Amino acid sequence: MDHQQDPWAALLHPPVPSARLGREWLHGIGLSAAAPEDVLLALLDAGHWHSTFLMRTNLPPAVLDAVVASPHRRVWGQAVDSGQLSAAQWERLLTARAGQLEHTLLTELAADAAAHRERVPRPRGIEPAPETDARPPATPAEIAALADAVPDTDPPVPTSALWWVAALFDDPDAMRQLADSPRLWIRRSVARAPRLPADVVELLARDEDFAVRLFLTESCDDAPSWLLLDLWADGWNGTFSFPGRPRNHPNFPRADLLRFADDPHPRLRMLALDDPAAPAALAERLAHDPDPEVRSRAAEDPRLAPATVVALTADPSPNVRRLAHRHPALPPALLVTLLQDPATAAEAAANPAVPAAVLHRMIAAAAEPAE
Repeated sequence: MDHQQDPWAALLHPPVPSARLGREWLHGIGLSAAAPEDVLLALLDAGHWHSTFLMRTNLPPAVLDAVVASPHRRVWGQAVDSGQLSAAQWERLLTARAGQLEHTLLTELAADAAAHRERVPRPRGIEPAPETDARPPATPAEIAALADAVPDTDPPVPTSALWWVAALFDDPDAMRQLADSPRLWIRRSVARAPRLPADVVELLARDEDFAVRLFLTESCDDAPSWLLLDLWADGWNGTFSFPGRPRNHPNFPRADLLRFADDPHPRLRMLALDDPAAPAALAERLAHDPDPEVRSRAAEDPRLAPATVVALTADPSPNVRRLAHRHPALPPALLVTLLQDPATAAEAAANPAVPAAVLHRMIAAAAEPAE
Protein backbone atom coordinates (compact mmCIF):
# COMPACT_ATOMS: atom_id res chain seq x y z
CA MET A 1 0.00 0.00 0.00
CA ASP A 2 1.51 3.33 -1.06
CA HIS A 3 1.38 6.60 0.82
CA GLN A 4 -1.60 7.84 -1.16
CA GLN A 5 -3.62 4.85 0.05
CA ASP A 6 -2.15 4.89 3.56
CA PRO A 7 -0.89 8.34 4.62
CA TRP A 8 0.51 6.82 7.83
CA ALA A 9 2.96 4.61 5.95
CA ALA A 10 5.63 7.32 6.04
CA LEU A 11 5.59 7.22 9.84
CA LEU A 12 5.13 3.48 10.30
CA HIS A 13 8.66 3.13 8.92
CA PRO A 14 10.14 6.58 9.61
CA PRO A 15 13.77 7.51 9.16
CA VAL A 16 15.61 8.56 12.29
CA PRO A 17 14.42 12.12 12.89
CA SER A 18 16.63 15.05 13.70
CA ALA A 19 17.30 15.58 17.38
CA ARG A 20 14.90 18.51 17.46
CA LEU A 21 12.11 16.68 15.61
CA GLY A 22 12.51 13.67 17.88
CA ARG A 23 12.20 15.87 20.96
CA GLU A 24 9.07 17.48 19.55
CA TRP A 25 7.51 14.08 18.87
CA LEU A 26 8.20 12.81 22.37
CA HIS A 27 7.04 16.02 23.98
CA GLY A 28 3.79 16.07 22.03
CA ILE A 29 3.02 12.40 22.65
CA GLY A 30 3.53 13.00 26.36
CA LEU A 31 0.92 15.75 26.22
CA SER A 32 -1.66 13.67 24.37
CA ALA A 33 -4.71 13.00 26.51
CA ALA A 34 -5.57 10.12 24.17
CA ALA A 35 -2.21 8.34 24.40
CA PRO A 36 -2.90 4.82 25.74
CA GLU A 37 -1.09 3.33 28.69
CA ASP A 38 1.28 1.24 26.56
CA VAL A 39 2.36 4.36 24.65
CA LEU A 40 3.11 6.22 27.88
CA LEU A 41 5.12 3.24 29.10
CA ALA A 42 7.04 3.27 25.82
CA LEU A 43 7.85 6.94 26.40
CA LEU A 44 9.27 6.04 29.78
CA ASP A 45 11.30 3.16 28.31
CA ALA A 46 12.66 5.48 25.64
CA GLY A 47 14.16 7.70 28.31
CA HIS A 48 11.76 10.57 27.72
CA TRP A 49 11.39 12.12 31.16
CA HIS A 50 10.06 15.52 30.29
CA SER A 51 8.41 17.14 33.29
CA THR A 52 5.20 17.87 31.38
CA PHE A 53 4.80 14.13 30.90
CA LEU A 54 5.57 12.87 34.39
CA MET A 55 3.84 15.81 36.06
CA ARG A 56 0.53 15.04 34.36
CA THR A 57 -2.36 14.61 36.78
CA ASN A 58 -3.92 11.71 34.88
CA LEU A 59 -1.08 9.20 34.67
CA PRO A 60 -2.42 5.62 34.84
CA PRO A 61 -1.42 3.60 37.94
CA ALA A 62 0.66 1.23 35.80
CA VAL A 63 2.76 4.15 34.56
CA LEU A 64 3.31 5.38 38.12
CA ASP A 65 4.29 1.83 39.10
CA ALA A 66 6.86 1.84 36.30
CA VAL A 67 8.13 5.22 37.45
CA VAL A 68 8.65 3.87 40.98
CA ALA A 69 10.55 0.89 39.55
CA SER A 70 12.75 3.05 37.32
CA PRO A 71 16.47 3.05 38.15
CA HIS A 72 16.72 6.72 37.28
CA ARG A 73 16.46 9.16 40.16
CA ARG A 74 15.25 11.94 37.87
CA VAL A 75 12.25 9.82 36.84
CA TRP A 76 10.88 9.01 40.25
CA GLY A 77 11.99 12.37 41.60
CA GLN A 78 9.56 14.09 39.22
CA ALA A 79 6.77 11.72 40.25
CA VAL A 80 7.50 12.57 43.88
CA ASP A 81 7.20 16.26 43.05
CA SER A 82 3.88 15.67 41.27
CA GLY A 83 2.22 14.42 44.47
CA GLN A 84 0.46 11.59 42.61
CA LEU A 85 2.09 8.59 44.29
CA SER A 86 -0.13 6.43 46.45
CA ALA A 87 0.97 5.40 49.94
CA ALA A 88 1.87 1.93 48.62
CA GLN A 89 3.93 3.42 45.79
CA TRP A 90 5.74 5.64 48.31
CA GLU A 91 6.61 2.60 50.40
CA ARG A 92 7.92 0.67 47.38
CA LEU A 93 9.97 3.65 46.27
CA LEU A 94 11.60 4.11 49.68
CA THR A 95 12.33 0.36 50.12
CA ALA A 96 13.83 0.04 46.65
CA ARG A 97 15.90 3.23 46.80
CA ALA A 98 17.21 3.06 50.35
CA GLY A 99 20.70 2.07 49.17
CA GLN A 100 20.87 4.90 46.62
CA LEU A 101 19.94 7.78 48.89
CA GLU A 102 21.84 9.77 51.42
CA HIS A 103 20.54 9.18 54.95
CA THR A 104 19.24 12.76 55.28
CA LEU A 105 17.29 12.62 52.03
CA LEU A 106 15.89 9.20 52.86
CA THR A 107 14.67 10.50 56.22
CA GLU A 108 13.05 13.48 54.56
CA LEU A 109 11.31 11.33 51.97
CA ALA A 110 10.09 8.92 54.62
CA ALA A 111 8.64 11.80 56.62
CA ASP A 112 7.04 13.18 53.47
CA ALA A 113 5.53 9.77 52.74
CA ALA A 114 3.98 9.64 56.20
CA ALA A 115 2.57 13.14 55.80
CA HIS A 116 1.29 12.17 52.37
CA ARG A 117 -0.94 9.56 54.02
CA GLU A 118 -2.25 11.87 56.72
CA ARG A 119 -2.16 15.48 55.65
CA VAL A 120 -5.10 17.60 54.55
CA PRO A 121 -3.85 20.11 51.96
CA ARG A 122 -4.07 23.74 53.03
CA PRO A 123 -6.34 25.74 50.69
CA ARG A 124 -4.47 27.78 48.12
CA GLY A 125 -4.03 31.46 48.85
CA ILE A 126 -3.67 30.97 52.62
CA GLU A 127 -0.58 32.08 54.53
CA PRO A 128 0.90 29.43 56.87
CA ALA A 129 0.25 29.82 60.57
CA PRO A 130 3.25 30.92 62.64
CA GLU A 131 5.36 28.10 64.04
CA THR A 132 5.06 29.63 67.47
CA ASP A 133 2.22 28.68 69.80
CA ALA A 134 -0.41 30.39 67.63
CA ARG A 135 -4.02 30.34 68.75
CA PRO A 136 -6.77 31.83 66.55
CA PRO A 137 -9.23 34.23 68.19
CA ALA A 138 -12.14 32.51 69.94
CA THR A 139 -14.54 35.34 70.77
CA PRO A 140 -15.94 38.38 68.92
CA ALA A 141 -13.84 40.62 71.14
CA GLU A 142 -10.65 38.72 70.30
CA ILE A 143 -11.54 38.80 66.60
CA ALA A 144 -12.09 42.55 66.77
CA ALA A 145 -8.77 43.06 68.57
CA LEU A 146 -6.81 41.14 65.93
CA ALA A 147 -8.68 42.89 63.13
CA ASP A 148 -7.83 46.29 64.60
CA ALA A 149 -4.14 45.33 64.56
CA VAL A 150 -4.14 44.66 60.80
CA PRO A 151 -2.50 47.55 58.90
CA ASP A 152 -5.05 49.93 57.44
CA THR A 153 -3.27 50.08 54.07
CA ASP A 154 -3.74 48.47 50.70
CA PRO A 155 -1.96 45.09 50.96
CA PRO A 156 0.18 43.92 48.07
CA VAL A 157 -1.48 41.82 45.37
CA PRO A 158 -1.47 38.85 45.23
CA THR A 159 -2.68 38.62 48.81
CA SER A 160 -2.59 35.50 50.96
CA ALA A 161 -5.37 35.20 53.50
CA LEU A 162 -4.37 35.97 57.07
CA TRP A 163 -3.84 32.68 58.87
CA TRP A 164 -6.13 33.51 61.75
CA VAL A 165 -8.95 34.50 59.41
CA ALA A 166 -8.49 31.19 57.59
CA ALA A 167 -8.74 29.39 60.94
CA LEU A 168 -12.24 30.89 61.28
CA PHE A 169 -13.51 29.92 57.83
CA ASP A 170 -15.96 27.40 59.32
CA ASP A 171 -17.40 29.96 61.75
CA PRO A 172 -20.24 31.80 59.95
CA ASP A 173 -20.61 34.40 62.69
CA ALA A 174 -16.91 35.24 62.50
CA MET A 175 -17.14 35.55 58.72
CA ARG A 176 -20.07 37.93 59.09
CA GLN A 177 -18.14 39.99 61.63
CA LEU A 178 -15.12 40.30 59.33
CA ALA A 179 -16.79 40.62 55.92
CA ASP A 180 -17.59 44.31 56.31
CA SER A 181 -14.25 45.26 57.85
CA PRO A 182 -12.79 48.56 56.55
CA ARG A 183 -9.44 46.78 56.13
CA LEU A 184 -8.90 45.33 52.66
CA TRP A 185 -6.61 42.53 53.82
CA ILE A 186 -9.33 41.18 56.09
CA ARG A 187 -12.07 41.32 53.44
CA ARG A 188 -9.73 39.70 50.91
CA SER A 189 -8.96 37.01 53.49
CA VAL A 190 -12.64 36.26 54.07
CA ALA A 191 -13.12 35.97 50.30
CA ARG A 192 -10.62 33.09 50.28
CA ALA A 193 -12.98 30.86 52.29
CA PRO A 194 -14.09 27.69 50.44
CA ARG A 195 -17.70 28.14 51.63
CA LEU A 196 -19.48 31.20 53.03
CA PRO A 197 -22.99 32.13 54.24
CA ALA A 198 -25.23 33.57 51.53
CA ASP A 199 -25.34 37.05 53.08
CA VAL A 200 -21.54 37.21 53.26
CA VAL A 201 -21.25 36.08 49.62
CA GLU A 202 -23.71 38.78 48.56
CA LEU A 203 -21.74 41.44 50.46
CA LEU A 204 -18.34 40.43 49.08
CA ALA A 205 -19.63 39.95 45.53
CA ARG A 206 -20.49 43.65 45.47
CA ASP A 207 -17.33 44.82 47.23
CA GLU A 208 -15.72 47.92 45.72
CA ASP A 209 -12.32 46.20 45.73
CA PHE A 210 -11.64 44.12 42.60
CA ALA A 211 -9.36 41.71 44.46
CA VAL A 212 -12.10 40.86 46.94
CA ARG A 213 -14.46 39.97 44.10
CA LEU A 214 -11.71 38.09 42.29
CA PHE A 215 -10.68 36.04 45.32
CA LEU A 216 -14.31 35.13 45.92
CA THR A 217 -14.60 33.67 42.41
CA GLU A 218 -11.28 31.85 42.74
CA SER A 219 -11.70 30.29 46.17
CA CYS A 220 -15.35 30.18 47.20
CA ASP A 221 -17.71 27.54 45.82
CA ASP A 222 -20.62 29.85 46.63
CA ALA A 223 -19.58 32.70 44.33
CA PRO A 224 -22.67 33.80 42.34
CA SER A 225 -22.96 33.03 38.66
CA TRP A 226 -23.52 36.68 37.72
CA LEU A 227 -20.19 37.67 39.26
CA LEU A 228 -18.38 34.81 37.52
CA LEU A 229 -19.84 35.92 34.21
CA ASP A 230 -18.87 39.55 34.87
CA LEU A 231 -15.25 38.62 35.57
CA TRP A 232 -15.15 36.37 32.51
CA ALA A 233 -16.40 39.21 30.32
CA ASP A 234 -13.71 41.46 31.84
CA GLY A 235 -11.06 39.10 30.45
CA TRP A 236 -10.09 37.11 33.53
CA ASN A 237 -8.60 33.69 32.70
CA GLY A 238 -7.42 32.50 36.10
CA THR A 239 -3.97 32.39 37.64
CA PHE A 240 -1.24 29.79 38.06
CA SER A 241 -2.69 28.80 41.44
CA PHE A 242 -6.29 28.88 40.21
CA PRO A 243 -6.12 27.89 36.52
CA GLY A 244 -9.31 28.02 34.49
CA ARG A 245 -11.24 30.32 36.81
CA PRO A 246 -13.85 31.61 36.56
CA ARG A 247 -14.97 29.40 33.64
CA ASN A 248 -14.37 26.11 35.48
CA HIS A 249 -16.13 27.28 38.64
CA PRO A 250 -19.06 24.99 39.61
CA ASN A 251 -21.44 27.97 39.51
CA PHE A 252 -20.33 29.27 36.13
CA PRO A 253 -23.39 29.41 33.82
CA ARG A 254 -23.78 26.23 31.77
CA ALA A 255 -27.27 26.71 30.30
CA ASP A 256 -29.04 29.45 28.35
CA LEU A 257 -25.76 30.50 26.76
CA LEU A 258 -27.05 30.45 23.19
CA ARG A 259 -28.39 33.94 23.89
CA PHE A 260 -24.79 35.14 23.52
CA ALA A 261 -24.28 33.72 19.99
CA ASP A 262 -24.56 37.19 18.43
CA ASP A 263 -23.37 39.23 21.38
CA PRO A 264 -21.02 42.08 20.40
CA HIS A 265 -18.66 41.08 23.24
CA PRO A 266 -16.32 38.30 21.99
CA ARG A 267 -15.82 36.83 25.48
CA LEU A 268 -19.57 36.29 25.76
CA ARG A 269 -20.04 35.21 22.14
CA MET A 270 -17.63 32.31 22.54
CA LEU A 271 -19.62 30.99 25.51
CA ALA A 272 -22.52 30.14 23.20
CA LEU A 273 -20.68 26.94 22.22
CA ASP A 274 -20.70 25.81 25.87
CA ASP A 275 -24.49 25.54 25.74
CA PRO A 276 -25.50 21.85 25.41
CA ALA A 277 -28.03 22.93 22.78
CA ALA A 278 -25.45 24.66 20.57
CA PRO A 279 -25.72 23.29 17.02
CA ALA A 280 -22.79 22.24 14.85
CA ALA A 281 -23.65 25.07 12.46
CA LEU A 282 -22.80 27.57 15.18
CA ALA A 283 -19.35 26.04 15.61
CA GLU A 284 -18.80 26.36 11.86
CA ARG A 285 -19.90 30.00 11.93
CA LEU A 286 -17.77 30.93 14.92
CA ALA A 287 -14.75 29.25 13.33
CA HIS A 288 -14.82 32.24 10.95
CA ASP A 289 -15.44 34.84 13.66
CA PRO A 290 -13.34 38.03 13.42
CA ASP A 291 -12.10 37.57 17.00
CA PRO A 292 -9.22 35.07 17.48
CA GLU A 293 -10.40 34.05 20.95
CA VAL A 294 -13.79 33.08 19.55
CA ARG A 295 -12.13 31.16 16.71
CA SER A 296 -9.96 29.38 19.29
CA ARG A 297 -13.06 28.20 21.15
CA ALA A 298 -14.61 27.02 17.88
CA ALA A 299 -11.39 25.18 16.98
CA GLU A 300 -11.95 22.94 20.01
CA ASP A 301 -15.38 21.80 18.80
CA PRO A 302 -15.18 18.14 17.66
CA ARG A 303 -18.01 18.63 15.15
CA LEU A 304 -16.07 20.89 12.79
CA ALA A 305 -15.85 19.70 9.21
CA PRO A 306 -12.38 18.61 8.05
CA ALA A 307 -12.26 21.46 5.52
CA THR A 308 -12.89 23.97 8.29
CA VAL A 309 -10.12 22.48 10.43
CA VAL A 310 -7.74 22.62 7.48
CA ALA A 311 -8.54 26.30 7.01
CA LEU A 312 -7.83 26.96 10.69
CA THR A 313 -4.31 25.53 10.34
CA ALA A 314 -3.54 28.65 8.29
CA ASP A 315 -5.23 31.05 10.72
CA PRO A 316 -3.28 34.22 11.56
CA SER A 317 -3.61 33.43 15.28
CA PRO A 318 -0.91 31.05 16.60
CA ASN A 319 -3.30 29.72 19.24
CA VAL A 320 -5.97 28.91 16.66
CA ARG A 321 -3.37 27.08 14.55
CA ARG A 322 -2.15 25.17 17.60
CA LEU A 323 -5.66 23.96 18.43
CA ALA A 324 -6.32 23.05 14.80
CA HIS A 325 -3.20 20.89 14.77
CA ARG A 326 -4.72 18.90 17.65
CA HIS A 327 -8.19 18.54 16.10
CA PRO A 328 -9.15 14.91 15.42
CA ALA A 329 -10.90 15.84 12.13
CA LEU A 330 -7.62 16.95 10.58
CA PRO A 331 -7.08 14.87 7.41
CA PRO A 332 -4.37 12.22 7.99
CA ALA A 333 -2.27 13.33 5.02
CA LEU A 334 -1.99 16.86 6.40
CA LEU A 335 -1.41 15.57 9.92
CA VAL A 336 1.52 13.47 8.67
CA THR A 337 2.97 16.56 6.99
CA LEU A 338 2.66 18.53 10.23
CA LEU A 339 4.35 15.71 12.14
CA GLN A 340 7.38 15.96 9.88
CA ASP A 341 7.89 19.69 10.53
CA PRO A 342 9.64 20.54 13.84
CA ALA A 343 7.62 23.76 14.09
CA THR A 344 4.31 21.87 14.20
CA ALA A 345 5.32 18.36 15.27
CA ALA A 346 4.60 18.64 19.00
CA GLU A 347 0.99 19.77 18.64
CA ALA A 348 0.39 17.29 15.82
CA ALA A 349 1.82 14.46 17.95
CA ALA A 350 -0.75 15.30 20.63
CA ASN A 351 -3.58 14.84 18.11
CA PRO A 352 -5.83 11.94 19.24
CA ALA A 353 -6.22 10.82 15.60
CA VAL A 354 -2.62 9.58 15.42
CA PRO A 355 -2.85 5.75 15.63
CA ALA A 356 -1.17 4.06 18.57
CA ALA A 357 0.97 1.97 16.20
CA VAL A 358 2.31 5.17 14.64
CA LEU A 359 3.03 6.65 18.07
CA HIS A 360 5.06 3.56 18.98
CA ARG A 361 7.10 3.81 15.78
CA MET A 362 7.72 7.53 16.34
CA ILE A 363 8.92 6.86 19.89
CA ALA A 364 11.25 4.11 18.71
CA ALA A 365 12.65 6.26 15.92
CA ALA A 366 13.15 9.26 18.20
CA ALA A 367 15.05 7.10 20.69
CA GLU A 368 17.53 5.92 18.05
CA PRO A 369 20.77 7.88 17.78
CA ALA A 370 20.92 10.04 14.66
CA GLU A 371 23.91 9.49 12.38
